Amino acid sequence: MNTITKRCLCLFSILMLTVFSHTALAVADPSQVNTTFHMTGQVTTPNIQGFYGIIGDDGVKYQPINLPRKFKKDGLIIQFDAKLKANTMSTFQWGKIVELSNVTKITSSIAPEERKAIHLLLKRLDSFNTKDLEKLQEIDIVSRQLTKEQFDSWVAKYDHFTLLYVDISDADSTSITGSCYYTRELVNGMTLHGSTDLAAMTFTLSQTSSGWKLTESGSLSNQPIQYSADTLAALKEKSVKKYNTDNLATLWQRI
Repeated sequence: MNTITKRCLCLFSILMLTVFSHTALAVADPSQVNTTFHMTGQVTTPNIQGFYGIIGDDGVKYQPINLPRKFKKDGLIIQFDAKLKANTMSTFQWGKIVELSNVTKITSSIAPEERKAIHLLLKRLDSFNTKDLEKLQEIDIVSRQLTKEQFDSWVAKYDHFTLLYVDISDADSTSITGSCYYTRELVNGMTLHGSTDLAAMTFTLSQTSSGWKLTESGSLSNQPIQYSADTLAALKEKSVKKYNTDNLATLWQRI
């Protein structure tokens, strides 16, 4: 190998190292690859010229490879279906690389902090409805103290958990504190107003490296001791007035 060839190979090696030092290789969780999930979030332009990312309401950053031009607006609230892309090269070292579908704009007066809380609380109630402790413990750190036997014993008593109303009392970039009301159907039992039981709780959500998690929960101190049909009807009316629905799972349909 002559001197000129050696120099060319050396220069080529340096060039390749320079290129790949600025390129991120996205390695997705194998269990999530090829699995489509639904998400809501906000389009953002994080000081990278020509780049548009999405901060999901789950607190996770997403780097879309195919965000339609009409949605490339900083601050735009959207909902979308996404699929994680495994072993994908990117020059932007920002977020999880995803391929989008069914992207639509969300027109809503709900504050971002409340939207994030609704998203997590819906996932929490969905884990109750599907009786899936593993899914619950992904987002609810408090529940990680439960054994499967304890969880199964409790959740077997109820069905059809429905989120009715959320109140945010305090919020910043790292935590969201508030309260919520939800109904659940008693599987084998009755209350004074039928099989529907109305429950309430306080919560604190914290931003972690893997998104928003429920880190504290408790009883709502000012909730009525006994719920009547009138109490439930009044709460549903309050929910419809604020959200145009008394079932928050229908807010964005595919949430």
